[in-house]
Amino acid sequence: MPGIHPAPCSLLYSVCRDPVFAAISFAISSSFVLPPLSIVPLSIVSTLYVAVGQGDGLPGSVAGKLCSNFKQMEKQAENAAAGDYRVQQALYFKMYSRLEVQEWLVKDAARNAAYRQAIGWNRAAFRGKTVLDVGCGLGMLSLLAAEAGARRVIAVDAASIVEYTRHIVVDNSCADVITVLRGRVEEIELPEGIEKVDIILCDWMGYCLFSGNMLESLIFARDKWLAPGGLIYPDAAHLYLGAITGQAGEALEQWNDLYDINMGAIRRRCEATAVLKRLDARQLMSKVVLVKTLDLYTAPRHSCLTRTHYELKVTHSGHVHALFACFDVGMGQYPRRVWLSTSPHAPWTHWNQTVFHLRAPLTVEPEQLIRGVFSLKPSPKSIYGLEFDISFEHKGREQRAMGRQDYSLDYFLPQGL
Repeated sequence: MPGIHPAPCSLLYSVCRDPVFAAISFAISSSFVLPPLSIVPLSIVSTLYVAVGQGDGLPGSVAGKLCSNFKQMEKQAENAAAGDYRVQQALYFKMYSRLEVQEWLVKDAARNAAYRQAIGWNRAAFRGKTVLDVGCGLGMLSLLAAEAGARRVIAVDAASIVEYTRHIVVDNSCADVITVLRGRVEEIELPEGIEKVDIILCDWMGYCLFSGNMLESLIFARDKWLAPGGLIYPDAAHLYLGAITGQAGEALEQWNDLYDINMGAIRRRCEATAVLKRLDARQLMSKVVLVKTLDLYTAPRHSCLTRTHYELKVTHSGHVHALFACFDVGMGQYPRRVWLSTSPHAPWTHWNQTVFHLRAPLTVEPEQLIRGVFSLKPSPKSIYGLEFDISFEHKGREQRAMGRQDYSLDYFLPQGL
């Protein structure tokens, strides 16, 4: 292959057979040029580094060169990871610069009504206050805050859509109240003379509550700029888990034999993918249970990390084909508090519900239990995605079923934006 030294290929082949031998060969090869990280994954670098014990037990010259080259590869890995982070970040903000995406959010009637009610019903909390809108988009929340009597509103977004937001602010005669800043909230500075804010508005929720990684931006803004006693909208969140039956044509079995063609590879991919769907409440086979609670005033960084036991009580006879997750968030002060729900019982939202298909359905009856462990963490492949580890156990009338499945929920970042 032009431009690539043969050493990387022999190195990769050797790793599969003997990491120590591969590491020594790599260190001794005086003409070796570090390959791109797309050729040598970081996992291989780590494997090699651990395998040789950082050079312990090797001849001095070999060990020295080995450690030196490993340090180069570690640095290259760090740079590649940082570069990939920047690429994903740029695609993310480019996507949210599309008017079609913003239109999709603006047409989410349940979402918009909840924010309008929460801010409108709590006007006294906004009157004369300084407000920070994190991830403002087209500025709807900023305009609602201005309408509620805020003295000053700082609207922040890293997407180029803010160029439209500035015009919208002017067109709605709010330029003397709302200041629009373009940039990541972690990188901007508040306008001169403003050191703290009284209220933070942030529509941070992603699919399955945590995708999109925007919660980290809210926590950063809270810790840096929210005044003591300040308010956050929304300020509470709950994540729920439940069981559902499938709809006609949805079963994974269709991939086993499609027009006499074995599509097992597709089925296996679908089994490992969390799917966003609008569920019919009639599909529910159990009561939902709470698996995560967040208080946004105290939530630490990396609050996405979750591992909890769950117990679902079955409510109908039939087959459970999947588990699902939904969430709700609360905002405003009692008694004028508003809850926005993504439950199958609630009006549609753009978040839908997150579905985790089981490899094989469970035959259930009312009052029976489905128990297990639900784990959630950020995806190592995508800074905006999620990974799940879900185990389950069900004791039926005639048999007992147990299992464990991994799922990924990747935030869609198309290259062609």
